[in-house]
Amino acid sequence: MWKAEGMSHRRAMPAAALLVVVALVIAGCSSGSSETSTASSDATSTPTAATQAFPVAEDGSIITPSGYVFKGEFAICNQAKCAAPNSDGTAQCTCQRLTDTWTLSPVPNATLKQLGNQGNLLSTFTTANVTSANSMKCSGGQWADCYGALCTTASDGTVTCTCPVAKDWPDQWMKYVDDCASGSCTDDLVSVAPLFPETDTSFTDFVAAVKQAGDTVPGIPTACPIP
Repeated sequence: MWKAEGMSHRRAMPAAALLVVVALVIAGCSSGSSETSTASSDATSTPTAATQAFPVAEDGSIITPSGYVFKGEFAICNQAKCAAPNSDGTAQCTCQRLTDTWTLSPVPNATLKQLGNQGNLLSTFTTANVTSANSMKCSGGQWADCYGALCTTASDGTVTCTCPVAKDWPDQWMKYVDDCASGSCTDDLVSVAPLFPETDTSFTDFVAAVKQAGDTVPGIPTACPIP
């Protein structure tokens, strides 16, 4: 998820989810709205020396090597509980809907708005909702990878995201828990993220982009002691 934890959110959006997103956005472009043209990173403003480290798209998305950073409406699954895996290797995870919140996304803000107009959300990344959580390192087992997953919202406001499930992951992964003493790596199927080498810069890119916009984001949740 982050350089300090060695976790990456720069993983590419799952292929199936990406195809669905592209199809939905293309379908939504038939109205000829000029806003959808800004979904391409080609539409960028020229960075100002010393004051702007990253270019900014016409839709306001700050373009970083790790993804697009902006304030928007999206689903967040970093504390999501998931149902048993389906036969296609995905699981239905219950996530949160956030609005007007800083996020790191695999697609720009204009694309998320198009999805929203069609009744969908995308699961992206933020730390805004986990200020009191703790991070627990785990290994083995199975977990859901919801970053970039397509989500729907029920009439009661429940957000459900269809997330790929990783089984028998050979390396470590990390989940958020409310309490280190009672948290467990095996108590349920949850949305997490795999741990990657320290060279990953996803979280630092996210923080730098938000700072460039003149704002700040919450830091990384406190890590649980390693047994």
